[in-house]
Parts: sequence; C-alpha cells; structure tokens
Amino acid sequence: MTNNIELTLLTAQDTESTRKAQAMKVTKKFSEFVGEARESVHIAIYDFRLDEGEAEIVIDALSNKAAAGMDVRVAYFEQNRKRKSEPGEDPAPGTDSNFLQRLHQDIKVKAVKGILDLPPDVKTLPIEGGGHLMHSKYIVVDARSVWMGSANFTTDAWSIQDNNIVILRSPDIAACYETDFAELWESGRIAGTGKDDHDDAEIDGVNVEVDFAPGDGAAMDQGIADLITSAKSEIVIASMVISSGNVLDALAAAIRRGVKIWGIYDGPEMDHIVRAFDRGNNGAGKTKIELWNVISKELVAKHSTPYSEDGPHDFMHDKLLVVDGYVVKTGSFNFSTNATKNAENMITMYDREIAAQFEQYIQGLVLKYE
Repeated sequence: MTNNIELTLLTAQDTESTRKAQAMKVTKKFSEFVGEARESVHIAIYDFRLDEGEAEIVIDALSNKAAAGMDVRVAYFEQNRKRKSEPGEDPAPGTDSNFLQRLHQDIKVKAVKGILDLPPDVKTLPIEGGGHLMHSKYIVVDARSVWMGSANFTTDAWSIQDNNIVILRSPDIAACYETDFAELWESGRIAGTGKDDHDDAEIDGVNVEVDFAPGDGAAMDQGIADLITSAKSEIVIASMVISSGNVLDALAAAIRRGVKIWGIYDGPEMDHIVRAFDRGNNGAGKTKIELWNVISKELVAKHSTPYSEDGPHDFMHDKLLVVDGYVVKTGSFNFSTNATKNAENMITMYDREIAAQFEQYIQGLVLKYE
C-alpha cells in the first residue's frame, strides 16, 4: 500500500460486540480524517444517520473545525418520502434530519461557516434529484485529500454492510471532487453536474482516474463494459446490483470467450431487479434475464435482509470490479442504468498490489456468504 492511498475494506460483522467495534473504528478514522483539515471540509453524502456513540464523535469532529473558522459544508440528499425506490437504486430511508439539526445546534461559535448554520446570503441546499439520487459519499479536506467509496455515513454501513472506503491524498484528484462539490452546492440540483470532471493523476506511482455522473454517467457505464471486454484472464466482482445492459452484455461475452469470472452480489436487491425485468413489456427485460441467468451462475449471492425502512440494512453494498489482477474500479457508482443519471463518483486504479488486496477482500466475502 502506498502512503497516499489508504484502503478500508469492511465486512459485515456478526455479533453486537464486533459490530460496535468496527463502527467505532470507522468513526475514529472519519474523525481523524476531518481532523487533518486546516482550511475546509466539504461533504457530499447520500445517507447520513449515525447511532449515538458514532454520532457524538462525528458531530464533535465537524463542529470543532467549524468553530475554528474553517469552511465546513455538507451537501446531502433530501429523500422524497412519497417516492418509491426503483430497481437498481440504493434503498435507504434518507438522511436523518434530526441528526443534521444536531449538527446545527452544536455549532454555536461565531466563526461557523458550514453545515446548516450558513451566512444569511447563502441558502441551505439539500440536493434534490427530481427523480434521481445525489448518491455520492465523499469528503474533501483542504482541496488536498479525498475520502470516497461505497460506504454511506451510517452505523449500518460501517458495521453490518460490506463496503469499501478509499482515501486519496492528491491535490489533482481532490480538485475534481471540489469542482463536483461546487456544482452541487451552487445549484442545489443534480442536473448539469459531473460533466467534464474526468481527470487522472499519479499517486505514489499508481495511476488513478476519476469521473463523475450524471455528466459523464453514460461514459462511466461504457467504461465499465469496455474494461470487462478487455479482460484476458480474470474478472472479479463485488457489486450490490448488476442491471446495466452494457455491463451484462460484456460479462456474458467474457464468459463465452473463457474468461474466469467470480465474485458476489446482493441477492434480495438483484431479485428485485429481475422481477422488474420480468415485468417489462418489451424484449429488453427478457434479454437481461437471460444474460443474468448465465452470469449469476459464476457468482455468490449474499442473502441480506430485504429492505424495509426500519429494518437492518445489511446489504452487500460494494461497487467493485477488478480485472486481470491489475485494474480496479470502485466508488458510489452501482453497475446499473440508474447510476448513469445519479450524482455519482468512481475511481479507476492501475496497480497489482491494490488489485490483490481487493481480490483477497472479495474472496473473503465469497467464502463468508457462499
């Protein structure tokens, strides 16, 4: 592992004590990362809900920075309670308004610039998708370092879901995230964001590319399919869902040409998608079912708890692809058609050591849930 790329690979814990221990470990990492800030903390988050122990530490970390006069802002997704989740989306009850209110109430010092206690000429901006999701989960500190990955800022995400977090210390990569954050913050909408934010940088000898949806969503989806098509020997997947027609086509074609494919997906979430395919009134849904029937034979399903607002959210929540033991894609971007129209982010890393760590992690998930 490099000094400036840090991986946190989370496996759902089985006991109350190990769940608490893992959630607290991530909470402390969050606090330490925010603690590095000397100028700014910018957060774009889909789901922000923490239990009491974790909440106190996170609130303190953010409040301390705001109290010190730093620019601390949180752009969060405001869930439309009347709208039902569509197949391929990330089910969640939405950011806890009471939690955000606590952030506001605890920042009482004069130098507060952010979260919800903004200057009079700046409006609070919950990001409303108008049918799609502000689905990112990232933090940018001082326009120099980025926390990103698949994990929402919830106790479940940090304890009973399978997730990954990547910290990247690179002003070049952070600049792209700052651009995306500014677009979301200024408009308060998803539309028009993420376009032409694609860039790459070398971090400790590792080439890292970054891209954002919805502006580049179609290109990101095609890029996943193209990477699968380029595979010569092995494709490893850990993805909550796989519903993109491009990705399904590419995976099935890879199987036909003899590429080894293995990995894991979330069973109940994919069952939901397959039922939606079956309800379609055209041949596209039937074709996707046929492709999925071929692909799913190579993968293991995690039998998570079917979604309910108040139930445990213990999904296999990763969005990971490793190809030929060298190329890794990960982020908030599900391998779904919906993801192309959401506010999302994804990185691609080219490195054998990093790829091996992700493969070992996915192998552990397969062994746990098979």
